[in-house]
Amino acid sequence: MASNKEVEVELVEITTAKEEKVKEDEEKQETKVSPTDIAEAVVDEGNLYSSLTNPSEHVYGLPSLIRSYTVNKDGSVDIYRKVRVYRIISLVLFVLCILLLIVVLVLLINLSGTQPCQVLEETNRSPPEQECSLNKCQEVYQQPLGETQHLCGDCGKGWLRFESTCYFLSQNRLSWQKSREECQRKGGNLAVITNQRVQMYLSRKGNLHYWIGLNRVGTNEWTWINNTALTVRYWEDDSSHGDCAILAANEPPEQSWRPSQCNLYLQYICQKI
Repeated sequence: MASNKEVEVELVEITTAKEEKVKEDEEKQETKVSPTDIAEAVVDEGNLYSSLTNPSEHVYGLPSLIRSYTVNKDGSVDIYRKVRVYRIISLVLFVLCILLLIVVLVLLINLSGTQPCQVLEETNRSPPEQECSLNKCQEVYQQPLGETQHLCGDCGKGWLRFESTCYFLSQNRLSWQKSREECQRKGGNLAVITNQRVQMYLSRKGNLHYWIGLNRVGTNEWTWINNTALTVRYWEDDSSHGDCAILAANEPPEQSWRPSQCNLYLQYICQKI
């Protein structure tokens, strides 16, 4: 009988130990909280920081799964600050593009604009060499608008304007008489040089030998084709012979005229008013 009681006591103790272990396991499961439960608790309770004495405890105490970016009071993520930064950067880039566009336009206007008229640097002051605007020419010549239009009018393609006369330096070669006929066909005649300014201008513009409107056909005196007196002379000191004059533009302007045979084929200079 004694042995049966001991067995019963041991069975009771074993049963009691199992029951206590089961209770302990249940208590542990009740105390264990999952991250999802904590997150739901945060949502349900509203602001979890109000129940803490130190807000930093919440940041470091919560599991990493429920940590998030800084939120506003209404619970939305603060991305507006980044948007504002992006807008400021975009505005600055837009302003820079506008400034660059303005600079490019100014450069284009300066490059394509009309250049100021150039004045010959000679002993005697001469009018502009290049074609000017009407206002500029009126300032230079100090003449009425009608005469200014005549002085600064368009000579035509291939012609050069100097003072009140247009000049054409040919590329093809003809005899003296054929050159004169070609100039007449163009509305002018062979060039007549009556002053140092014209002589310097034509010598600088050309680099070949050109027929000019000076000859002595039928007489021994050199005369211009427009019957103008030969007041200035720029003959070269040589022993050339001929009845028609040429301008050697590749020689010093002070001594660039020479006589030549009229049937030679040379370039020529036309002029018209």
